[in-house]
Amino acid sequence: MTSQENSLNWFEISVKDIKRAKKFYETIFGIKMQEMDMMGTQMAFFPFDPTSGKANGGLCQSKMHKPSKSGVLIYLNANPDLKKALSKV
Repeated sequence: MTSQENSLNWFEISVKDIKRAKKFYETIFGIKMQEMDMMGTQMAFFPFDPTSGKANGGLCQSKMHKPSKSGVLIYLNANPDLKKALSKV
C-alpha cells in the first residue's frame, strides 16, 4: 500500500434531514459541502484532497439509507484484489 492508499476508502453518515445535517457539519468543521442527487439519494460530500491519502465521505439521505444506532457505514479498500484480503480471514 502506498502513501496515497488507505484501507478506509469511503464513509457515509445516514441522515434524516440532509439540509440540517449539512449545516451542522459545515458549522462545526468550518467547511463547505457539495450537494448532489445520485439516483434518488441525496448526498452532501465532505471536502476532499486526493493528494492527502485520507479517506473521504459524505452525508446520505434516502429511503434505503436510514439513520441507525449502528453508526456510520464504512467502505474498506482491498485494492488491488479482494481475494488477497479474504485469504487472511
